[in-house]
Amino acid sequence: MDLSDLEFWALLAIAIAGLFLPVTIVWWKGRPILPIAVLSLVFWPGALILALQLRRRQDL
Repeated sequence: MDLSDLEFWALLAIAIAGLFLPVTIVWWKGRPILPIAVLSLVFWPGALILALQLRRRQDL
């Protein structure tokens, strides 16, 4: 994988924001955050791995 440091940190920052955005929205609306937090933690790593794999395939 040939990601520059800036690209890697930008991707990581966007991914972490994507992880906490649904939790923040649900918290702001006053609803219980535990179900959304669990779903975010379950699906976020898989989505990040899939995005990195798709990017690698496009580079080939």
